[in-house]
Amino acid sequence: MTHSGGKPHTNIGDRGQRYEVRATGYPKKGVESVIGWATTKEGAAEIASAIRQAPGCTSTTIFDRQENVPVIKQYAGILR
Repeated sequence: MTHSGGKPHTNIGDRGQRYEVRATGYPKKGVESVIGWATTKEGAAEIASAIRQAPGCTSTTIFDRQENVPVIKQYAGILR
């Protein structure tokens, strides 16, 4: 049984969101993880900017899910 009692899930966080924000090194070292989604490139850039300040984050990538391509990759902190 699902947490919704077997009903179809209608509140999915990424539905309709065009841009996906991915981070490398955060929250897990050496792994690229999806951090969140946004409807605009500007909104995705804000999420990416905030997550680049997280300890261990080495880079963020904004991925356009509609075009299926990475849009912006930025490095964070001091790379060793």
